[in-house]
Amino acid sequence: MDKRVKRPPKVKVAAVQAASVLCDAPVWFDVAATLEKGIALFEEAAANGANLVVFPETWLPGFPYVSYDLADVGPFRDIWAEYLLNSVEVPGPEIDALCWAARRAGAMLVMGINERDRIYPGRMHNSVVYIDENGQLLGVHRKICPTLNERLFHTPGDGGKNLDTVFQTSSGKVGGSICGEHAQLLQIYRWSMLGVQIHCSLWPGWRELTNTVDMLTRHACYSMHAFGVSASAYFPEESRPRNFLANSMFNTPGRFRGGSAIVSPMGINVVGPVYDQETIVYGDIDLIECERSRHAVSLSGIYNRWDILNVNIRAEEYAPFVHRKTGVTECKTREQLGEGSDLGRENRGIFGSVSLEQDD
Repeated sequence: MDKRVKRPPKVKVAAVQAASVLCDAPVWFDVAATLEKGIALFEEAAANGANLVVFPETWLPGFPYVSYDLADVGPFRDIWAEYLLNSVEVPGPEIDALCWAARRAGAMLVMGINERDRIYPGRMHNSVVYIDENGQLLGVHRKICPTLNERLFHTPGDGGKNLDTVFQTSSGKVGGSICGEHAQLLQIYRWSMLGVQIHCSLWPGWRELTNTVDMLTRHACYSMHAFGVSASAYFPEESRPRNFLANSMFNTPGRFRGGSAIVSPMGINVVGPVYDQETIVYGDIDLIECERSRHAVSLSGIYNRWDILNVNIRAEEYAPFVHRKTGVTECKTREQLGEGSDLGRENRGIFGSVSLEQDD
């Protein structure tokens, strides 16, 4: 009988720092071309030995680097519609292609997407999908608070399973946060309690975020005792569209910087940050370092005070409308609406079924 202690794995991780395929007006987005480029970059990283590959925020089909222009509303209406049409449904053909690529390469893929809701028309989410090395879709996390101009496009993510997206994989426990979620300290606390070992940080890559990305990524890793794979987008000048939209970040040369990095559980950059180039950032990590980092401060153990500080998490999905019946108020789940998920199997909405009858 082998009595040796099972040790955490050693893993090679990769952060893709690259530009989505964006075009001049009136095309703007090209989800097919971006998907093709993304799969090629993923396969390159996997061929170089990466077990886990992370892409930036809403990289497929691209981040909404635009805002509303009150002086000329028409073009914004057009780009909003094109963004919706080029967005990714989960499940859907683009996800199928990513799953097939992950299975073929034998590596885990974490991809930032602009998600088009399959149930509610015109609803988009800033999401990250997790696909294991066998090509299985593990789950999707939707950003809980859209930031700045994202609010013109994205519906906030829900509670319930949206806050359970830390997955046990052959590379360890993998989870992640999208951009401003790194400042959502209660969410970081949630990931810590779920035991995340590799935290995927997804960022849009513009220059003004340089210090923010570095500081918040390293702080999250230190707080969670997790390695960080931080992926930021970067647009070289030759990839920058010249006629995108009047109110767009692309109208300022040099606006993008990148800043992808690999971070230790002690909050130290062990590779990078890398700036001003399209590249793939690699790092070899040993997950035993996650346990070594808990020796003094551990929010899930010796440094926690659950008796005086705790967090309440909404365990149910928040349905956007309610069906009323005589004597009963019932919230429809996504499963009952036809998505086929298991979101409604353990509970029946915000209130479940509540009797309105009063006792005599």
